[in-house]
Amino acid sequence: MIRVWVISLISNLSIRRSPLLLMLLLLGCFSCKKKQNTPLESPPNVLLICIDDLRNDLGIYGNTVVKSPNIDALAASGHVFLHHYVQSAICGPSRSSFLTGRISQQWDPWTDYRATNLEPETPISLPHLFKKNGYRTVGIGKISHEPGGVLDSLQTKAQIPFSWDSTYTSVGRWKTPWRSFFAYANGDAHNKVMGVGLNTPHLPYEAGDVNEMGYPDGLNTQEAIKHLERFKKTGEPFFLALGFNKPHLPFNAPKKYWDLYNAEEIPLASNNFVPKNLNNPYSINQSPELTTHYPWPEGPGKVGEASARKLTHGYYACISYIDALVGQLTATLERLELDENTVVVLWSDHGWQLGEHTMFGKMSNFEVATASPLIIRLPQDKKGGKTHTQFVESVDVYPTLANICELPLNTDLDGQSLTPIIHNNAPGKGYARSFYYRKGALGKSLRTPRHRFVRWANDQDSTLALELYDHKLDPNENNNIALEHPHLTDSLSRWVGNLKYLDPDAPFRYGWE
Repeated sequence: MIRVWVISLISNLSIRRSPLLLMLLLLGCFSCKKKQNTPLESPPNVLLICIDDLRNDLGIYGNTVVKSPNIDALAASGHVFLHHYVQSAICGPSRSSFLTGRISQQWDPWTDYRATNLEPETPISLPHLFKKNGYRTVGIGKISHEPGGVLDSLQTKAQIPFSWDSTYTSVGRWKTPWRSFFAYANGDAHNKVMGVGLNTPHLPYEAGDVNEMGYPDGLNTQEAIKHLERFKKTGEPFFLALGFNKPHLPFNAPKKYWDLYNAEEIPLASNNFVPKNLNNPYSINQSPELTTHYPWPEGPGKVGEASARKLTHGYYACISYIDALVGQLTATLERLELDENTVVVLWSDHGWQLGEHTMFGKMSNFEVATASPLIIRLPQDKKGGKTHTQFVESVDVYPTLANICELPLNTDLDGQSLTPIIHNNAPGKGYARSFYYRKGALGKSLRTPRHRFVRWANDQDSTLALELYDHKLDPNENNNIALEHPHLTDSLSRWVGNLKYLDPDAPFRYGWE
């Protein structure tokens, strides 16, 4: 439009009478043209937002109660994957798989690299790939399993070697990274697993009389904003990852986010019961993160209706708190005009059951635990969002970002790039894999457009139990129909047997219950 206006104006001028004006107009035209260069002429930056324990309870995923306007706005200008599944519904293996693009059953697959301190030619993590290709890599908060990406309280020993130029997590009055992960507003931290004593009962939720900076997530967001401002000044390409603690337990958030909800109007899980025909000891857990990691008065695995309502209220408050912080990040990108050349990825390491099938927590193969949000916004697409119903996995994000940023890709990945889906709405692979290990049994789950199938087997690969749910008739997975369809379960068992679920060279580092 500017070029047409200039040509029109020039045609009405006498060049001999106004040569200086003509020169100024042409210079102005070239200046305008330069500002409108395609944003991807230089290497695109990456802002990776990792959220702990966030299930698909967002407006963009159909939840009409949760208030998540900022994430919904990001989704409205990006690509939303409605059927994204993690490799395992527990933090460590899920994050390891995501960060390596390879299926991992370990919390920490980088121990050998740290021991030898010899940097391999092939990247060992997503940030390592970007660092090897000239990006400034910064990790803030919980990206890998360890908060701040460090293995010590002084934040000097990185969990993932060779990958980050710098890592950070706000410890403040909480003093150590793990204490800050389980932070209460007054500086306390309470959770049995991290070794904090439980002599004085502390509820696993808190409506803190503080603002956003009263918890580590707010402080880490401010640190991320400072880095964005530095990157704007230096102009260097960046890979910035910010990992939010919430809505992981304890459900602690500023009171104003609790006040967004009327507890009595929050719907509770409609299927707070064990699925019909499910009679094995592997599929259902006792909500250990809640009822054994805190001084839970109702006893292991027991959550009454009043407690369920309070917990759901706290979980939703935490979502809205994190949503506000995501809004601060996206607003900063726009203020600094970095949004024109930055890929934004929002990902959660797994879902979380809020009473579904009697459980409060993750650590299962059910839909609500294995499904989680995945949103990818490309600079050139941010004016209009798209939703995708193809089945995708966390291991797919690594090759996707490599393709988007045109980085060389190692060939031994377990994921597939999502760029054909993003650009051409390709059909995808048509399934997603998840697994969980409990009580000496490995449950391999296969999610297809019609079914969820789970085969539980022992170390000798002998079948211990089968689950089959028909998502067309039973989307909440309330009725196990495996015994009714032996031919289908045989076929799905063979399919599962031909797919890679685990790294055969890596042992289970922990028993997960």
